[in-house]
Amino acid sequence: MTGPDLAPFDARRAAAARPQAKAPRPTGASRGRRRAAGRKALLAGFAGLLCLAAGGGLRADPLVLEGRVEASERAVLASRLDGVVVEILFEGGDAVAAGQPLIRLDPTDAEIALEIARARVDDARHRLEGASKRKARQETLHDRGITADSALGPARTEAARAEAALALAEAEERRAGLDLHRTVIRAPISGLISPPGVAVGAYLEAKAAPPLATIVAIDPARVAYRVSYAERLATLDAADANSVEELLSAVRLRLRLPGGRDYPAEAIPHAASAEVDAQTGAVTVWARFPNPDSLLRPGMAVTVLSRNAWEDAD
Repeated sequence: MTGPDLAPFDARRAAAARPQAKAPRPTGASRGRRRAAGRKALLAGFAGLLCLAAGGGLRADPLVLEGRVEASERAVLASRLDGVVVEILFEGGDAVAAGQPLIRLDPTDAEIALEIARARVDDARHRLEGASKRKARQETLHDRGITADSALGPARTEAARAEAALALAEAEERRAGLDLHRTVIRAPISGLISPPGVAVGAYLEAKAAPPLATIVAIDPARVAYRVSYAERLATLDAADANSVEELLSAVRLRLRLPGGRDYPAEAIPHAASAEVDAQTGAVTVWARFPNPDSLLRPGMAVTVLSRNAWEDAD
């Protein structure tokens, strides 16, 4: 081969003989960034830690699952006093405030009982005044040596009994006043009330009367949905999280209402059931959504959309 023919071969041999440049070794800072990025990716991938994706795995994109609206609080309206219903001050579906009068009972018996109790207090107070004066007189005479101990003892006993009688009468007066106050049945909590379960003219027995109404608090509204507990455990291990609360704080939930309307508020899961369902291996998770306009009603089916907090930061 001639000189020109050998030129390409010599060039290739020279290139092969040259030492290859080594890739730079990662520094401690770059390794830390890679680990942080890896953990972030894991958490992002497990953003649906509280929901099971289709096909049994976890997805990195927002997850869709079924939820149901529950009342955040529920109370039964009941009477603690026997009496006749004379007025009903609400209708089914009304929004009521805690302490608001809802049903009035005939107050006549309670008013009379309070008058009697007050009269007994006045009588007991006068008796105590008389007994106290007699005791003081006997003590003065005893100090002067005019009367013996046998006369002082009964006077002191009489005064003590009169004092106890006054205390008992005052307690009965307070109870009578409480009974009069209870002739007005008030809302124990704020919320929406059911139709009344009693009519005007009905006689209520405190020990046997059925619930007069039910009040449900729906602001905030509580939304429940079910998730795989195995997925939660896997997420804790994979994300190297210290607690379930740490993972919960990274999840953001939104709702889609029936008909496709998106609910304007978001929430963070705040609690999970204490037990795992033996049949499904799932736990129930709850989140509270602000509900000032009462759009969310108990029993309503909703779609829960789950995503993680880092998506917005990115």
